[in-house]
Formats: sequence, C-alpha cells, structure tokens
Amino acid sequence: MPAPDSGGAPFARVGIAGLGLIGGSIALALRRRSPSTRIVALDRPDVIDAARSAGVIDAGAAAVGDLGGADVIVLATPIPAILESIAALGRVAPDAVVTDVGSTKRRIVAAAAAAGLREFVGGHPMAGRERGGLAAADHALFEGRTWFLARGTASDDALLRIKAFVRGLGATPADIDPERHDRTMAYVSHLPQIASTTLMAEVGAAVGPHGVACAGQGLDDMTRLAASPADVWSGILETNADFIAEAGTRLAESLARFARELQDEGAVEARFETANRLREILRASRTP
Repeated sequence: MPAPDSGGAPFARVGIAGLGLIGGSIALALRRRSPSTRIVALDRPDVIDAARSAGVIDAGAAAVGDLGGADVIVLATPIPAILESIAALGRVAPDAVVTDVGSTKRRIVAAAAAAGLREFVGGHPMAGRERGGLAAADHALFEGRTWFLARGTASDDALLRIKAFVRGLGATPADIDPERHDRTMAYVSHLPQIASTTLMAEVGAAVGPHGVACAGQGLDDMTRLAASPADVWSGILETNADFIAEAGTRLAESLARFARELQDEGAVEARFETANRLREILRASRTP
C-alpha cells in the first residue's frame, strides 16, 4: 500500500455521482492512496448508507448540485444520467472542475460545452467488469490501466490536475480526440459486448436451455460479457450507434465470408493465423 497521500489525487475534496463499479472503485482507490481526501457521493439512499457504514465515503449528497463545493466532481453514472448531471451543473456550478467516466465521449463533451461548463474533461478508464454495483468495486481496478481523457472545455491547469488525479488512482492518462475515442471503443469494447450478447441469445434460441447447459468452456469464455446489465449499456449503444453499427456490420460480413470459406483450408488457416497474431499482441499489452 502506498504511504498516505503519496502520489494521491491533488484534491482535498472529491465529489462522486454514482457509486457503482467505477465510482465505488474510485472512492476505494482514494481511500487507499489518499486517505485524507474527503469524499462526498450521490447515489440511492441505501447505497450511500452502505458506503458510509463501510467507510468508503465521508458524506452523501441529495443532488448533483450539492457536489459543487468539491475540488473535482466525477460523474460515474450511466450516460443518460451523466448528461442530466452536466446540464444541472451548468446551471449551478459552471466553474467546477468536472470529469466523467462514460464509455462514449462525443455526446458528453458536446453536452458539457453546451451547458457552459468551463472546466470539463471527458474521461474513460479502460477498466471494468461484467458485474456492476458497489459490491463489485475494487481499489486496484485502475492500476496499470489506460484512462482516456478528452479535453473538452478545460483549461491547461484543470487538465493537468485531472491527469494527476488519474495517476493518483494508479491509471495512466492518455489524451484522445472524442471522435477517435468513440470509433476505437466501438471496435475494442462495444463490439465485443454486442457480439457476446448476440451469441448467447442465438445459441439459446437454437438449442434451448438444456443445450446451453451442455456447453463447454468455449461458450462460457465467449459469453462472459453477456452477463452485463442493459441499463449500463443502453446509453452507450445509443450515443455511439453510428460507429457500433459500422463495427457490427463489418463483423456480420466477415462471419458470412467465413461461413462460405469453411471448406477452404487455406482461407481458414490464414484467418486463424491472423487472429492468433493479433491475440498475442492483445496478451502482450496485458503483461506488466
């Protein structure tokens, strides 16, 4: 464990809207790395009570505007709620330093500008699990992970402070343009989710529950993401529909080509070799 406040976030007070997997993990990481930071959070009363009882946060808030006194406000709710919070903060705390953790960035960054937030940095930590909620939160969730930042309306000072905040959680900040971010995520994050969800649904439709129960490890591995909750993903899919549709169409066309090539040994071998090589690149990126 790092020494108290060593490398911690450069904020005495942090407000977090949403104590699910990501928001809860931020709070836990702050507790571990910067224990003097005062954490105020917004969520359902039962979640706030649980978080306070566990010492995860110091206080609860009744509305996002109540977080306006924090040195940084982190919006860690599903995307529709992030957009609502941005609009509310634009009315009551336009000078607050605000960031978010949403999986898409174009709509969110544009909403912050339209709301008049003057110190907004769009954020997206590349860390997550198929299960959400405070119970799934982990203080080490962000360690060694990339945390994308889209500058938005922020000043140089606010951007540097958010980068320090991200580093204080154990992650590595990386600047990115909102459009590039959303197209990249459509392929490396959102496509795997819709492919896993669709695969599970189609297998079930074809062989029924008894057939699913007979499956081996391969189907289990391929459909881990099918356990993800719809309420988290609906806003992601809606705000990145164009790029996700592009990615889904490419996958569908590729699967159709593969179906036609199943008896072409050379084509099958080439496809597997390409996938094997790229899989090794992915595995190497996970190695510390």
